[in-house]
Amino acid sequence: MVAYDYIITGLGCAGLSLVYYLLDSPLKDKKILLIDHSSKTENDRTWCYWAEKPLGIHPKNTPLVYWDSISITESKKSISADLQNLKYFHVKSLDFYKEIIEKIKRFPNVSILKDSVEKIESIVGGPVQVLTSKSGVFKSNFLFNSIPFPSQRSENQILKQSFVGWKVSCKNDYFDPSAVSMMHFVTDQQKKTDFFYILPYNKKEALIEYTLYSKNGVEMSEMERKLSEYMESELRESEYEITFKESGSIPMTTFEIPTHQNPNIISIGTLAGCSKPSTGYTFYDIQKHCMSIVSELNKNGTVSSRKWNRKPRFRFYDNIILNIAIKWPGALPDIFRQMFSKNQANLVLKFLHEETNIWEEISLLSRLKFGVFLKSLLNYERH
Repeated sequence: MVAYDYIITGLGCAGLSLVYYLLDSPLKDKKILLIDHSSKTENDRTWCYWAEKPLGIHPKNTPLVYWDSISITESKKSISADLQNLKYFHVKSLDFYKEIIEKIKRFPNVSILKDSVEKIESIVGGPVQVLTSKSGVFKSNFLFNSIPFPSQRSENQILKQSFVGWKVSCKNDYFDPSAVSMMHFVTDQQKKTDFFYILPYNKKEALIEYTLYSKNGVEMSEMERKLSEYMESELRESEYEITFKESGSIPMTTFEIPTHQNPNIISIGTLAGCSKPSTGYTFYDIQKHCMSIVSELNKNGTVSSRKWNRKPRFRFYDNIILNIAIKWPGALPDIFRQMFSKNQANLVLKFLHEETNIWEEISLLSRLKFGVFLKSLLNYERH
């Protein structure tokens, strides 16, 4: 049985981010094994985040893609917001995978295994063991995992943000390449929350996503039908080419995903709670969590927390919004419109990154209409 200092299971955003920071730290000479069933040679995700400048992990060998403003639209009501000192950055997953894997290749102490993880076992008083489908068993002092196993899936029926996206190339000029359409609400929101999200690359090309909040499963064919209808009825574009597709489902919950009993098995990514419950944004929090893990490992030789710790008041804010999304979804478009129309956009985005102080939060929230928030508070439930 081969032994390692660290094993990382799952090489998505979280797994590769963690190894990136490890290799930029004094821990770079540790013996590390990375396991994933995929070779990570396909573009399968699009990630976005906002910041004053690109994060250090942002791919450097491809042109920088970002926007300076955003819009939110419901029916004929629309607001636009300039991001002031911030930019809304775009990351193509394949660029991210390529650059970090190229970095890994420069370190002979790091191995990548293409295999499926069957089981993670912890030995009392001993190392962690990982059983793979084809390659046998490996052990390590610490295991960092982003793969959800059955025991880690919540029994509660939680709200999920399901999405399907198409990158389209249109015959005619349509898109405004200077602004992201964060939310375009087209249908009646009284019984559900669904909207379209547009990342315009130029006047003819954009990534368009249909997003639905639901506790139930969704049919891919129905989601794609919604995209097709949007192209024809809202964009009035019937001649277009689909050059890329993506889909996914993000848990929207303040409930914690169960962790392993062994303190040396640490969850990362969505399993660690890095997906913000009220919005689904994950990339930025993954970076903060992975950097904190590496800092603590380097300083103390261990990791005290096996999840991303949100401040309690932000969990409370998120749950107020989730309560509204489930019980009174028709109120959500106006909430998001008010947030950006009555506050500086950079303050709202700082709040959504959970980096505001209590006085900034009072200033921001005091400008919103209280009615639906009071109703959510009086009928408060965790979701």
